Amino acid sequence: MSEHMSKTLRESLRGGAMACLFSLGSIAFAQGPGGDLELGAEPLRAEEIVERSLDRSEEKEKSGIELAFECVVNSAVETLDAEGRVTDVETKRSRRYPLEGYLYDEQVERDGQALSPEQARKERRRKASFVREARKQLARGERLESDRRRMRFNHELMDRYRTALAGTEEILGHACWVVQFVPREGDLPNTGSMDRALNQSTGRLWIKKSDFQVARVSFAMDAPVRYLWGLFATLRKADGRIDFAPVEEGHWMPSRFELELDLQLLLGVKAIRRRIRNEWTDYRRVDNVATTRVSR
Repeated sequence: MSEHMSKTLRESLRGGAMACLFSLGSIAFAQGPGGDLELGAEPLRAEEIVERSLDRSEEKEKSGIELAFECVVNSAVETLDAEGRVTDVETKRSRRYPLEGYLYDEQVERDGQALSPEQARKERRRKASFVREARKQLARGERLESDRRRMRFNHELMDRYRTALAGTEEILGHACWVVQFVPREGDLPNTGSMDRALNQSTGRLWIKKSDFQVARVSFAMDAPVRYLWGLFATLRKADGRIDFAPVEEGHWMPSRFELELDLQLLLGVKAIRRRIRNEWTDYRRVDNVATTRVSR
């Protein structure tokens, strides 16, 4: 495989995978405070639980609560052989912070080492380009294209699934409903590869009983999907999970994400397996940052 194709794939797996298959980080940042709720004697149905969780998520998404925090992101991309053994690891460490009304990841380390002078210059150019584009879109009253494409935990996403209660569990000492979701029968949105992947995916939501925030999500793509990531590829398998944890009273943010991908490239010429891991740590409040956003 050419160096250009290798680079394209690495960038797709590093950056694109977080947007692919739900862009799950947006679930966490849409969540905010909420006290214990009196649910009454009648048990809630799965649809009601998800509806309340979606309402809370969309309300907090509009508030831009994620822009009130910065954190450290530790990422790893592992290459796996046919038996699932790790044959190579690429790591990076980034600082995530609010910039121009978005969360921006600024890389500070690669493979355990500080950035070289050339890598640091590229990061500075990337940041300057991001700022220019964000300001240009703001002048037009629009969001960045990457933000508009980001899949969010909202009614538009969940309307394609049927839900059912699968039990209850505790996450970090908090009682949660476990809600499983599967694609509905009939016609579903199908405007591109993302929709096709979502339409083939099943999973579970762990929703806290106290305030309807999501504490965990797991998902799996159950059938192959054809993609074009700068090269022809078939995504044969994708299994993932994201966990959330409290960063302060009433606010849960992502703590760990794992996604395993099985790709077939170029009409079956090459198979590639990757495991992507992200950990978010060292959350802290950012002072004097506006959380208002351009309407989507």
